Amino acid sequence: MKKIITLTLLSLVAINFILMTVHANQGQKKDLMKIVKANMPPHSTLISPEKPSSTQPIQLYDFNHDGQKEIIFTFEIKEKVQPSPSQFGAIVLKKDNADWRKIRETKKKGVDLDFSGLVDITGDGTKEFLFGVTIGADIGSELEVFQWVNNSFKKIADVPYHQIDIVKGNQKVGIAVWQKYVGDSYLVDVLKWNGEKLVYDKELYSKYYPVIEKFYNDKISEMDAWFYWYSLADAQIKANKFEEASKSIRNGISVAENIPMLDVVQDFNDLTERLENKRRVQ
Repeated sequence: MKKIITLTLLSLVAINFILMTVHANQGQKKDLMKIVKANMPPHSTLISPEKPSSTQPIQLYDFNHDGQKEIIFTFEIKEKVQPSPSQFGAIVLKKDNADWRKIRETKKKGVDLDFSGLVDITGDGTKEFLFGVTIGADIGSELEVFQWVNNSFKKIADVPYHQIDIVKGNQKVGIAVWQKYVGDSYLVDVLKWNGEKLVYDKELYSKYYPVIEKFYNDKISEMDAWFYWYSLADAQIKANKFEEASKSIRNGISVAENIPMLDVVQDFNDLTERLENKRRVQ
């Protein structure tokens, strides 16, 4: 009997704790929304980015490591209340005594909010804020990278892209940048912060290469197109996969000659020269 009473009491305590926690979280969310709404631009609505997946329009992060998290929120001002296209933006709020003040705002016109996330690109132990807006299907997107420096934000990079991934290596974090080539093919670079700017990083590229290879193997299995072979060969040269690149070039030339497309054949010949040059310096 005592055991039953004890278990009942423990269950009631656990349920009460859960209810208190839920109530507290709901209260915090209401307070957070009140702060955000007070700082939203006129005619704007909160919006979640396409990537990273499941990212919410409001993010919290302690940039200066003082125990008080800053608020980052993303918004859209639709074209009905401004010249087309829509405007996408992000605002960072910092608590100053009892008040919240805006310490950074960025806005860009486009058709979609593609990326909004926190990643330590510079490797300094504090995450950077990455904000990417899609300008158009053909033009692609633009990524802005903001670093926390001396209690304020500094834009350290502007990166055009059509697709991006975050690449994590051995004590390195980089950005895989996919630039449209022909149709739905892309030329890919993996960039790493070198202390001054984003530059190509061969180690991170080699780590990321299997993702690129799978992408093109899947594409080629559906359609034997010369531009897939060209893009795959480009990736293989960058990843020092010389024999594979040579084979991809031969396959691409064969497809291009059958069309025929002599200018494309010349592009593959130029790629062969690039391959041989890189072989010699390895």
